[in-house]
Amino acid sequence: MLKNVARLALAALLTGAPASAQDQLSPGIWTNTEDVYFAEAEGREQQQNVMIEVADDQQWRLIDAFGEPKGEWTNEPIAGLARRADGSGWQINDSELRKARGFSCWVSARKFADKADGSADWTFTRGLETFDQGGRVFVPGNGEAPDVTFRLRNVTWAKGSRNRPSFVLYVHKEDPVRAVSYSWASPDAELIGINLRWVQGSCSLDAAAPTDSQTPQGLVAAGETWRELYEAGDWDALRKLYTDDAVLMTQGQAKIEGADSIIAYLQRLSKMGGSAQFQFAPEEAVIENGLGIVTANYRMDIALPGREPVVVAGRSLLIYKWRDGHWKLWRDMDNLASDVTPGIFE
Repeated sequence: MLKNVARLALAALLTGAPASAQDQLSPGIWTNTEDVYFAEAEGREQQQNVMIEVADDQQWRLIDAFGEPKGEWTNEPIAGLARRADGSGWQINDSELRKARGFSCWVSARKFADKADGSADWTFTRGLETFDQGGRVFVPGNGEAPDVTFRLRNVTWAKGSRNRPSFVLYVHKEDPVRAVSYSWASPDAELIGINLRWVQGSCSLDAAAPTDSQTPQGLVAAGETWRELYEAGDWDALRKLYTDDAVLMTQGQAKIEGADSIIAYLQRLSKMGGSAQFQFAPEEAVIENGLGIVTANYRMDIALPGREPVVVAGRSLLIYKWRDGHWKLWRDMDNLASDVTPGIFE
């Protein structure tokens, strides 16, 4: 009941006459998260946290950090909305508003019980939509794994701080305020990830990574998803990225037929206690006759216990089929190439 009263009060506070006819927020999500967070440190009065979603037709509604609506769409003016005096953007009741960027995340948490063969078992959830101005995604463990929340902020520190602005990914368990860990990147980063051994995941800028789009950009994004899942060792989720009749043709090896056989081959390093990290640089991504075709330069850094690290570079030809709303890998061929060296990735 108290929450409903607070929501109604906030909605009432935000509804009123605008400062001028031109004072309209562009479509998207706007929040004052950063202003509220550092108000006390800067000696300012802390305003109430506001998150506003603006539609293409200029209707707006309040939402929470999970993107869930807290009110109905309305075309009433937003009270207190005005241009900032220094011309740097917008404010609401003297609290700075910032426009958020949309991100799509995947999260994989280690289950409490291992598989029958003793290997780790993981959950995998993808397509979690959020934003970088205080947005959150929640992944329930359903009793099989820990509950996990990812939170994104594009942090601009309090005045006087020597810290540089940072794009931050926070991981929460039971405590919604204090994170168990976090990672950071540059404020304009389009991808951020974290691996804590018991949970891992990443968030990609929506505009840069239309993950399941039947477009050349979607093909490139499918390759990035493959890399993330391989490095995470999420073999069950990786298997879903292949057609059943997929074929792998890799340098110096007999061709490997069938998705299950390919996954077994890809697991060999992990079973030896080793790991591999990939870098891809697509050269071309096209769609012809219903097939997605990608050529890409690759670099693979291989680490095995007790051995010197190995670096391999070459070129891949990847052919995808569109199945069940996703690009799935059908043919994968790679070879060493004299014009592709590890140094081009440095």
